[in-house]
Amino acid sequence: MTKIRFCKFLFLLSALALFASQAGALPDYLKLYNADPFAKADLKGKCGTCHLNPAGGGPRNDFGKAFAQAGHQFTAELRQQFPDRFASGQDTPPVTFTSDNEAVVEINGKRYTINTRAKTVQEVSTETKPAVIAQAPKPAPTPEPKKSDVYEAVDVRVINLPSAIPIPKGSLWTDFTHRFPFGDPTDHAGLFGLDSIALPSFGFVYGINDHIHVGAYRSPGGMGRPIELYAGAQLLQESKGHPLSLQARFGVEGRDNFQRNFATSFEFTLARSITRHAQVYFVPTITLGDRPYTVSSTRNEQGETAVALGAGAAVNIRPSVALMAEANYRVNEAARYAPPGSFTGIHRPVVGFAIQKASATRRHSFTLTFTNGPGTTFSERSQTRGLVGADDSLQGFTIGFNLSRRLF
Repeated sequence: MTKIRFCKFLFLLSALALFASQAGALPDYLKLYNADPFAKADLKGKCGTCHLNPAGGGPRNDFGKAFAQAGHQFTAELRQQFPDRFASGQDTPPVTFTSDNEAVVEINGKRYTINTRAKTVQEVSTETKPAVIAQAPKPAPTPEPKKSDVYEAVDVRVINLPSAIPIPKGSLWTDFTHRFPFGDPTDHAGLFGLDSIALPSFGFVYGINDHIHVGAYRSPGGMGRPIELYAGAQLLQESKGHPLSLQARFGVEGRDNFQRNFATSFEFTLARSITRHAQVYFVPTITLGDRPYTVSSTRNEQGETAVALGAGAAVNIRPSVALMAEANYRVNEAARYAPPGSFTGIHRPVVGFAIQKASATRRHSFTLTFTNGPGTTFSERSQTRGLVGADDSLQGFTIGFNLSRRLF
């Protein structure tokens, strides 16, 4: 082999070795680019990314030269210098989701744990696991609403006296009373007169609006078969911030089913709460044309003007159980119908005691009563059983009950 041929052979081997080294090296760099999370999809697998020749080999372009100067690593500075080769590294940093509401993000070589539920960001060390995310503080407990200091009555009556309970617009209430007033309370077999004649009375109360209500009520033949029609007005109401509740009522009752012996009554009911557990009442009543319940209901009798002062109280011993007491006394002597030397007449005030149980909804109540008065209308509720010669002292109490129901 001549010297010239030998030199050509060495040059060819050198060229082949150089080409082999480039052919083996460049595809490795291209793999690095393809694996970079910020590499543009349309440049992956293309040799022209780093070379002037799209087919690869030969001189490098500016990016290829910068890549070589960076130690063949795709740094953040290189990505920022050649935005045409990479997606925005600052806008889309590498993110690793560790749960539904937590992810680890790497920005400028630092890792951060982001919790979207707790809305926290914490830097974590590359040598340790992500720190435990602080739990969101528990919300402060909602304060309980302040309870009202107003006593809530559940019946239109205390025992016989009205309770000044507000009658809302469109509401309809039943008013049922039952008395056994003419037996001998000392007869233990009769159980406080339970074996004597019964006097059931029944009526309705309806709210025209939140201030005006009307009612109708009827008592049986033992009381002269009176029918009572009345209207009331709620003038003050404690639950609306007034110092007391005040109700005024005007009523007309006629004996023998509203045919004769008419009486006209005017009354006020003042109620004042003593905290939300108790309430006191004061009820003055004036009746024009008053007659004792003992007069015949089939003929007209001369009437009197009767003035009665009533007072009562209700105390809750449990949320739905109340104890009640009241007294109603006729002030003027003429309206007591007790002439000198007569054993009949109204000698004492009508006194009553009761225990009341309300339903859970407070729309229904039952009241067990003990009283010395048989009447429950405006004019008759201040008349004792002494008008028939029976004992109207504290030893003359007989049993009865009230039922009240708000229908709607």
